[in-house]
Amino acid sequence: MSEWLRLLGDRTLRWYWLGRILSLVAASVVLVATPTAVYQLTSSALWVSALVAVHGIPYLVLGPVAGAVADRNDRSLILRTCELIIALAIATLPVAAAFDRLTPVHIVIAVAVARTAFVFADAANFGLVPALAPPGRLAAVTALLFATSSVVEMVGPGLVGAMSAFLPGSFTMALGASASVLAYLCFRFGRLPSGSAVREVPPGMYRAILDGARWLVSHPRVRSTIALGVAVTVSQGVFVSQVVPWAVRRLDVPADGGTIGLLFSAWAVGGLVATVVVPALTRTRGERSVAFAGMWVAAAGAIGCAFATVVPLALAMTAVWGSGYLSVVLATVVWRQLSTPDRLRSRVNTAARMAAYGIGYPLGGLLGGWVTTLFGPQVAMGGVGIVVVGVAVLALRGMRGTRGRA
Repeated sequence: MSEWLRLLGDRTLRWYWLGRILSLVAASVVLVATPTAVYQLTSSALWVSALVAVHGIPYLVLGPVAGAVADRNDRSLILRTCELIIALAIATLPVAAAFDRLTPVHIVIAVAVARTAFVFADAANFGLVPALAPPGRLAAVTALLFATSSVVEMVGPGLVGAMSAFLPGSFTMALGASASVLAYLCFRFGRLPSGSAVREVPPGMYRAILDGARWLVSHPRVRSTIALGVAVTVSQGVFVSQVVPWAVRRLDVPADGGTIGLLFSAWAVGGLVATVVVPALTRTRGERSVAFAGMWVAAAGAIGCAFATVVPLALAMTAVWGSGYLSVVLATVVWRQLSTPDRLRSRVNTAARMAAYGIGYPLGGLLGGWVTTLFGPQVAMGGVGIVVVGVAVLALRGMRGTRGRA
């Protein structure tokens, strides 16, 4: 904690950190308020499903393009522009509601625009963070940002939901738009470095994307970080999608009780522990060792959950699982950042994000549901723990004989 306070003594990093918090607050509003508004207008689960799908589609479609754009342009300008677009897109919703003109189509389009802008902002962030970190402190800065994200993602949706119970939905959405405007101002006042490597990026969008793909294919250690990230994100998809049937069938608790919330909180607490432990471990053991250790921890947590039949053990194993998951994510992000040239950082890291959250997370949700339907939630959780172990073993074998971090 004291190290994080020292890091925030840097003016530029402090403004960037505040901007990230406000941007996450806006995202929490979109996550909670827009599905509620759509359902109030339509009473249709299909409309809500369409809205949820819109959250993930932009990354799958535009991830490579966003990475190439961020690598060849001023990343701080991209970040500010995207945050302003997000603010404007969200702001159209309360304005339309004030004139009684809000429709479900409008909400879906506004969210699609905001999420598309987020993809480009995320690509820019990947290139900016290494430029903001003091020498030798990239792991600590990354952990600070992930810890902040974890806290906001734990507290934010609950607060937004509570506000929605007492205040009009249009007020909540206006609050989200205001948070995005404030985030834009933080990024502007922070005087962020451009982080652009345009001179080293091939001309043309197709050539830039192909350049990144070729580099990634030729560097097995960086490829392995993506494989590890996908594996633990598949496990996260299994947990999130099957935690309710698991709690009901194995722990014998009601679906509408408080235990489900406690399980999600246990996962988040495990992640917070990882944000404190990982920076210290990477300084002494290195990112690679910490990433693989996190794989074993995540697998142990998943398999432990499969055998848990009482709530205290389930909470403990869930915290272990969440800690292993975020340890892998943190260590692989830093490992990849240190191993990737600046001219390629946005492209390589957006490829990793696409693989993890565009493919791994939904795949985990789908496979978890299928296995649970056939064999039960305990088999889904134990099975994904074995998968995590298998991926770790294969990744280790694939890196035999390679040297260095890249």
